[in-house]
Amino acid sequence: MPRATTGQWGAVLLHRTVLQGDVSVSAGPLLRAPAEDGAVVAEPPLEAVGSLLSLNRQRLQRGAALLGRTWPELQQEARRAVLATARTYFEQRGEPIPSVTSAHLLMAGHQPELFHPGVWVKNFALHGLAQRHGLTALNLIVDNDTVKTTALRLPAPPDATHPWPHLLTLPFDRWSGEIPYEERTIQDTALFADFAERATAILQGWGYAPMLPAFWQEVRRVTSRTALLGEGFAAARRAFERRWGCHNLEVPVSAICRTEPFAWFAGHLLGDLQRFHDVYNGSVHEYRLAHGIRSRNHPVPNLAHEDGWLETPFWGWRSGQTRRGRLFARPGADHIELRAGKDPWPALPRGQSIVRAWHALEAQGFKVRSRALTNTLYARLFLADLFIHGIGGGKYDELTDVIIRRFYEIEPPAFLVLSATRLLPLPAAPVGPEDRQRLARLVRDLEWNPQRHLDGTRLAALRPLIDEKQAWIERQPATTAGRRERFEKLRTLTDQLREPLLVHERQLRDELARCDKQLEANAVLRRRDYAFCLYPEDLLHTFCTQFL
Repeated sequence: MPRATTGQWGAVLLHRTVLQGDVSVSAGPLLRAPAEDGAVVAEPPLEAVGSLLSLNRQRLQRGAALLGRTWPELQQEARRAVLATARTYFEQRGEPIPSVTSAHLLMAGHQPELFHPGVWVKNFALHGLAQRHGLTALNLIVDNDTVKTTALRLPAPPDATHPWPHLLTLPFDRWSGEIPYEERTIQDTALFADFAERATAILQGWGYAPMLPAFWQEVRRVTSRTALLGEGFAAARRAFERRWGCHNLEVPVSAICRTEPFAWFAGHLLGDLQRFHDVYNGSVHEYRLAHGIRSRNHPVPNLAHEDGWLETPFWGWRSGQTRRGRLFARPGADHIELRAGKDPWPALPRGQSIVRAWHALEAQGFKVRSRALTNTLYARLFLADLFIHGIGGGKYDELTDVIIRRFYEIEPPAFLVLSATRLLPLPAAPVGPEDRQRLARLVRDLEWNPQRHLDGTRLAALRPLIDEKQAWIERQPATTAGRRERFEKLRTLTDQLREPLLVHERQLRDELARCDKQLEANAVLRRRDYAFCLYPEDLLHTFCTQFL
């Protein structure tokens, strides 16, 4: 695969397309997370951000009116609302508020989980690029998504039970199912409290000090005032970012969904739900065909149709519940019925009145949250001048691009894909798949062609057997009995030729088995997806702050 670098960023570019006077962004099949330690993938290159900003501002001026509101008017209101919401979020938590230099936003986002360094670098690039281009950096906390695990994977050193490095899964809380982050509280305070101690006891066998104890102390400080799991992780992460010179605005997606501009966006979508439904499912179908995907759940499931009820791209649940349901709507002549799962909800009026009614749902105890594609659909169209994705988000937003073209009838704003690989400082074995292939070929050749591996003295002594084997190889019996005789004779001769090499063959097989174990160990030692808090602080500090 070709490699190139992007100046000071030292990025490994896996795919790049630049057109005259325009920048074409594609998360094509060549877009891959880099395997090399310290490598960065940026598509397009970070130096292209200025061109992307100009391109996106042109495209976003061409949107049609939504429920009688012009696109620029709604976009400006949405940005004012999200900035005010972000400031309130920081004020309520007693955190210093970053300076807001512009209403033009550079955005990224992720779930409030303990992600790997390749995800974390987006936050630092967000800060650095925003300063360079006179933008305000805003990070989305995707708290409308569900908690997928309450454990971390750790590389454990060899011990009495495991002679090789191995993967351990260590819980930091009791599992209670997939609950949205905005609802998920810590279930087992004792298990949560001593997690850093338990994890550090495992990691200390590698001879380095992880940032986990200091990070977990910050997490526990935050969770002493809130039991929300994701809030503890996000606030502790922000504290470390500020120490390292990275200070971005942040806002939970749940808070954005409560703003009035989001109600205009959702109301317009519901008012034309049948067309959106057709566009969405048609685009998903074509995406699967183009990428050879057979699963009905990838990249996202189709929106369902049940007896006049159309599934919307939103989640819904009642206040006090912890399980979200798919929000369905049944459009009528003058109103739109709603239900979450089988639970009936208040109906909404059509026209501009839908905005006030939608906006009032949460006050009545009904929560509505955007789903994955709807998150970036709203952010890219109404909030951001440019959105920075990770590799997974970039691939999925190919689908969002098609939906934007067909439903909103504008060319979608470009996005940027950024990720990186930073490995833990672990002593991986100096072997690779090519070493295993070489050994496996050697063992197989020694087994079937031992004559090729005989030295001079043995070669001379066994020459009659070698000549006899070659004579049998050249025979082409016409009958089944003759072919069976040829096979048996060749096997016997080969076994006789192998006898002087049995010790060498055993040594090679042992070496192959050892190579297999080393490769299995390296798969543990060289994973790129370990949580950032398992790394030494100085290692991550140097890596992340290069983007500032």
